[in-house]
Amino acid sequence: MTKKAVIIVFSLFFLLFGLSLAGSAYFYEKFTPGTSINGIDVSYMSRESASRALSDTIKNSYVLTVTDQDQRSFTISGSEIGLTCDFDSAQFPWQNPLIFPYYLLSKHAYHITGNIAFQKAAVEEIVTNAVKKINESAVAPKDAYLTTYIPGIGYEIANAENGNRLDEEAVLTRVLDKIKTLNTDLTLEEDSYQKATLQASDPALADQANALNHFYDSSVTYDIGDQKVHLTADTYRSWMLPQEDGSFTYDETQLTDYVKKLKSATDTIYTIRPFTTVSGETRSVSGTYGFNLSVKQETAQLASDLLSSQKVEREPLYQSSGAMRAVRDYGNTYLEVDMTNQKVYLWEDGKISFTTDCVTGNTSRQRGTPTGIYAIMYKAKDVVLRGDNYASPVTYWMPFYKGCGFHDASWRGKFGGTIYRYNGSHGCVNLPIPSAKTLYEKVYAGMPVILYY
Repeated sequence: MTKKAVIIVFSLFFLLFGLSLAGSAYFYEKFTPGTSINGIDVSYMSRESASRALSDTIKNSYVLTVTDQDQRSFTISGSEIGLTCDFDSAQFPWQNPLIFPYYLLSKHAYHITGNIAFQKAAVEEIVTNAVKKINESAVAPKDAYLTTYIPGIGYEIANAENGNRLDEEAVLTRVLDKIKTLNTDLTLEEDSYQKATLQASDPALADQANALNHFYDSSVTYDIGDQKVHLTADTYRSWMLPQEDGSFTYDETQLTDYVKKLKSATDTIYTIRPFTTVSGETRSVSGTYGFNLSVKQETAQLASDLLSSQKVEREPLYQSSGAMRAVRDYGNTYLEVDMTNQKVYLWEDGKISFTTDCVTGNTSRQRGTPTGIYAIMYKAKDVVLRGDNYASPVTYWMPFYKGCGFHDASWRGKFGGTIYRYNGSHGCVNLPIPSAKTLYEKVYAGMPVILYY
């Protein structure tokens, strides 16, 4: 190497060395190009300048955006809350000035925390106003509750509904946490919403539902022959009245109305029924015989049944009843009186077991024996029958309607024929003594009596 070349090399070396020393001296207190702290470019800045830049930027540009799950949002800016952030220069990253060329080859980003301060009262006011405005159009939470009575099911527990109203305290807590870390986005989660106070799992609700459903377990099934009438809570629920002590009573008017309707639908007393006479002819008969529901007794019994929480199956309570629940409610055992032919027939189990002549009421004097279907009221011996201007002692007495009945008539020498038209009774069915005795031994209280012309 020539002397000139040596001089050039040494000159370049000392030049580069000098430049390196100058660069190291320059960047001793400054950040190299491409350096950012907390997203802010601090190239060529001293630590003091970078600290001020960071503080000013945060104060003037910080904005927290709060968004809920329905995309309703509000913002809080640093200037609104007097936000300040002081940085300790000792926290800043140190770049070795002796190797500053290394830092020039790539960008370097750092993150540091500062001493954040803000006016909490200002934050609280902003959050309060924002939440209040959002909640004006929001749906409030709804506690779990007992449903109204569901037919066929009873009472159920409806789940709580949380709605979408924000919980101010929860929102404030999360906002403060975000500001303290200078986070600029907050998406509110479920824990930031108002919650229903009473949940479906609450034992008190379950107890209440169970108590009501147990009470409404009561049912009454009326056995009306081949017909069943079911009374369940679907019908009677509105009749029952809860009391302060948790018990129930009932609305007597509604209960009685139901029994009256049941009576109207099922009674056979006074209804018209077909009757086939001994000669095969068909008559329509009605009268005091048949099923006659007792409104008073049935209402009292029904109230007791409904308050028992039991399932009951029974017949209604009757003042009187027929032999069977059928169109022919008089059954197969009855007395048939053919007043045209002046005959009495005793039917037992569908067969005629006894027949006798008789004399019925005097039709020429409008004292004809009543037609229709009735029942033997009772039977008695040695009775004096009294009326206007007469007193007749009889041995066998079997009344069936008002003052009319079967009895022996010792004063008559004949029976049957047309005697009833001009010399009939006052309305009773007169019988020969032996016939009256036989019937007396056969009949019983409640036996149907069917009379026709």
